[in-house]
Amino acid sequence: MKIALLRFDAPMMSFGAPIVSEEGLIQPFPALSMMAGLLANALGYDRREPEKHERLQRGLSYAVREDVPGEKIVDYQTVWLGKKGDRRQGDHDGNLFAKSKKGSRAWTTWGHLDQRGTGNTDGTIIRNREYWAGAVYTVALHVEHLSADQVARAFQKPERPLFIGRQPCLPGVRMYQGTVEAEKPRYALLAEQTFADDENGQRLTPTRIWHTCEADASGNVTPVTDARDWANQIHVGERHVREESLADDWFQAIDTLHSSSNES
Repeated sequence: MKIALLRFDAPMMSFGAPIVSEEGLIQPFPALSMMAGLLANALGYDRREPEKHERLQRGLSYAVREDVPGEKIVDYQTVWLGKKGDRRQGDHDGNLFAKSKKGSRAWTTWGHLDQRGTGNTDGTIIRNREYWAGAVYTVALHVEHLSADQVARAFQKPERPLFIGRQPCLPGVRMYQGTVEAEKPRYALLAEQTFADDENGQRLTPTRIWHTCEADASGNVTPVTDARDWANQIHVGERHVREESLADDWFQAIDTLHSSSNES
């Protein structure tokens, strides 16, 4: 089957992990909900269409390859949400001011306050947000009810601007990289012709691959809850993800196979 290839290459990327308190933690690979949301955004789906998002998520299979490891950085963010007319911020209109029973405040991207137990006072809210800096990834994905051409059109001419995890994380290169024939997304990422090049045209040497697998007792299989209930905006379910390290002997075998092919 045809597998679409995407390149995640940006100054900063955010692969959100479960949020604990107000800390925006990340994980090494993009979640299922993030991939479904990315494609839904490219297709122009509306947030008020949870059934479309659910179908997209159910039919989506993908694998992720780390081509260049990133450095984890933390962005320290603050915002003032005080009352209208406060002498410290005389021009503030007070529209974001709200206070829960416990006296806590927070903000969201959808225009109203999310009241949680943050412990912050005096209208100043503090957030720490993690990002991957300088990383490059290749993602292989397939959607059961969408053709490869539909996926290609969505990423080549997206209905809305695309970002990698959070809105400040804009792609630094064209995201869509074409298609490849493979039985599964994982196999597509093991094929040498899908290896990415750097800005000088030199082949990058990938380090790890993540893909969905069956549960087993090996130490590199992790259960994750990263599917989204799009109607209720919560994460649900469980799947297992295997992390594969691409060792030196694996690359030597690829080079040997490539050399033999050229000689014949």
